[in-house]
Amino acid sequence: MDQIDSAGWQALAALASTAVALGAALGGFLSWRARGQRREEVHAWANAGIEALQSLVLLAGLQPEQIEITEARRRLWAVTFATSILTEQGRLFFRNKPAGKLGITKARAYRGRRPAILDALIAGHNAALALPTANAEMRARLSLVVEDALKSFVTLVQYEVGRSRSANPAAGRPGDSIDLQRLLAAQDPMRVASRLEGR
Repeated sequence: MDQIDSAGWQALAALASTAVALGAALGGFLSWRARGQRREEVHAWANAGIEALQSLVLLAGLQPEQIEITEARRRLWAVTFATSILTEQGRLFFRNKPAGKLGITKARAYRGRRPAILDALIAGHNAALALPTANAEMRARLSLVVEDALKSFVTLVQYEVGRSRSANPAAGRPGDSIDLQRLLAAQDPMRVASRLEGR
């Protein structure tokens, strides 16, 4: 009887040990999956943020004669809305940091200090609102503000979702400086002629 009880306890202990191991493995898998899903969602959000800010960099840098006024206005309004919406969506991924009583009367998501990653989108939004009435000097200043905001955003996003190294060493090797005149001069005349004929 003692042998059966002892064997039974051993079997029960083995079963319990297996159940704990499976539970830990399942918990680890679910945690890994949730982290991966968050990473993908942040990546999609970041891509939309980069698109909005880069569009604004281009719009602020273009001279009036380089883009039709109606097209510029349409794109500018789209960026104005996008930067505002992306800021609010970003609050789902990046919560404000508590800062004493700062914003204590606000809704919970707005209390404390806003995360720096959202500052770039807000700077872009404010610049988009100011751009339509800006004179030449103000446009130049706004383009610099937006360019700095884009660089800050990309840098912070890279910390969050960027790879630490390239999947292939060729993609991660140091690039060359780009000299458009040198690249134009290096084009094969036969390829240029072929491209012209294909028009």
